[in-house]
Amino acid sequence: MDEESTRTLTVATTAGLSNRLRVLFSGMALAEATGRQFTMLWPQTVECAASFDELFATPWPVHTPTEAEWQRLRQSFSRNRVETDLLAARASHLHFWTSHSLLMPRRFPDHEPLLSRMAELLAILEPTEGIVARIAAFQSHAFRPRMIGVHLRRGDLKFTEPVFSTNTQAALSAVDVCLRQYPDAGILLCTDDGALNQYSGKALPVEGVRDQFLARYGNRVVFTTPRSLDRREPTAIQDALVDLWLLRQTNFFVGTAGSSFSDLVMLGRSVPVTMCQSQHPLRHLLPLRHWLRGERPLKWLVRYYWRLIRPRGAR
Repeated sequence: MDEESTRTLTVATTAGLSNRLRVLFSGMALAEATGRQFTMLWPQTVECAASFDELFATPWPVHTPTEAEWQRLRQSFSRNRVETDLLAARASHLHFWTSHSLLMPRRFPDHEPLLSRMAELLAILEPTEGIVARIAAFQSHAFRPRMIGVHLRRGDLKFTEPVFSTNTQAALSAVDVCLRQYPDAGILLCTDDGALNQYSGKALPVEGVRDQFLARYGNRVVFTTPRSLDRREPTAIQDALVDLWLLRQTNFFVGTAGSSFSDLVMLGRSVPVTMCQSQHPLRHLLPLRHWLRGERPLKWLVRYYWRLIRPRGAR
């Protein structure tokens, strides 16, 4: 096939692990559906320091450029959020730099069938041999016949989406409901509570999520021991991948609303799920508190409340 007749879709993302995977799966699904050659650029950044090959063994068309290569190539990518129907795009060569899924079924109904392909791609993606061994070892010694998976996202979500990340009490209540139905179930708790701010390198406030779960549920609570919670280190991303794969083996899921990691745990699965956020009656004042403390700029505050009140369907 000559170069002029080849249609391509090239995507790049500098976001965290789960957002990268969301871009990868949606891009591959779209490329397959439109007969395009697909390529993804996966730069190592402070949001995700691990290369694709440090995480996965599947030989997909994902390239981790050097810093010099990325600085040269980044100028060719549009950073505007994708708002067009890429199934109908006529341009021969498409280049997008995004952290969002390229599938938008609420806006373009023809995208809906491709969501199942995203789930299929996740199912066939294989972590590296070492990561697979860690997953199997933990599952064999720590899992009970029934497991409740819990993911409580903290880290930078404490500042970007405080209503979503202030959800410990809601999660405890959701776990209580599961245990009333299955009192012998174990609990796999995954959280980045105590993570560093990947941009400044400073420690974020520690909530003590594990201590609260252990105090309430005792030794039925199990968790991996991350080697690092600093997303600027490849080991932290590898450890997060272990947690993601383990959570996808659980029978019930209690996740964090607004977390792409929690969303990925459920992609293509039909187990009972509760996505938790703060239930406090004054929860929407939390962003105002961060602004008053000087932790977030006024522009962020305005954007936050606009997302909250904007008309349904507004982009």
